[in-house]
Amino acid sequence: MTNTDIILNFARSHDNNFARKEFMTWYSQEFPNGSLGSIDTTLQNLVKNGILTRSGYGRFQISSTTKPEFRYAISDTDSKLYSLIKELYPYTHLCIWNAQALSPFMQHVPNVDTIIIETERIAAEPIYEDVRRFAEGRIVLLKPKEREYHLYAAGSPAIIIKDHITEAPIVTINDITTPSIEKILVDATIAPELEFARGAEIYYIYENASEMFKINKKTMLRYATRRGKKEEIEKLINSTMP
Repeated sequence: MTNTDIILNFARSHDNNFARKEFMTWYSQEFPNGSLGSIDTTLQNLVKNGILTRSGYGRFQISSTTKPEFRYAISDTDSKLYSLIKELYPYTHLCIWNAQALSPFMQHVPNVDTIIIETERIAAEPIYEDVRRFAEGRIVLLKPKEREYHLYAAGSPAIIIKDHITEAPIVTINDITTPSIEKILVDATIAPELEFARGAEIYYIYENASEMFKINKKTMLRYATRRGKKEEIEKLINSTMP
């Protein structure tokens, strides 16, 4: 879980408004090996980027007026893995992200550390074979069904290699291709490895995401149509997003 996840989860559990002193005390207790300097820098960056606003002396709240663009937070692990694959397959399309990206929007945050790599269908199997060699203790699965994921990877650090859906909404950050918030939300209703996000939780995810970030509903529906889930996603949007 990133520092941003920790701060935003704490904010939501306190009605989107919290005192810095109270948060820092809680953080020191929950993450005794964490860096107060690093978490404070993240707090200031969230204010700078408009995700948090100051609501009083030493107090912050999740912004309700100016919604920032979502940018997936690329981890060192993501970056290293992406570079290793690109070195072997320089002309192959890749999109990488970790299922932890959903945790800031969830009411009940699961213990999940699943990296998702999407690529062309023809490249998926050879990339799977290579990734297995440098997975560093992670379980690697190729296009798993929901049962396979639960049997072999649920609760463990994992890497999922799967086919890229053409016309999926993606964003390039520092030369690394990542999903847009619209793609993440639609995938949360479909992908076998994201089953933990469904049920009642999916409503919290959609509501919280729409409160925190700008979301293009038309982009979501176009992608949902590509996934054969337009009607389901449209109902979710209508019931959760103003």
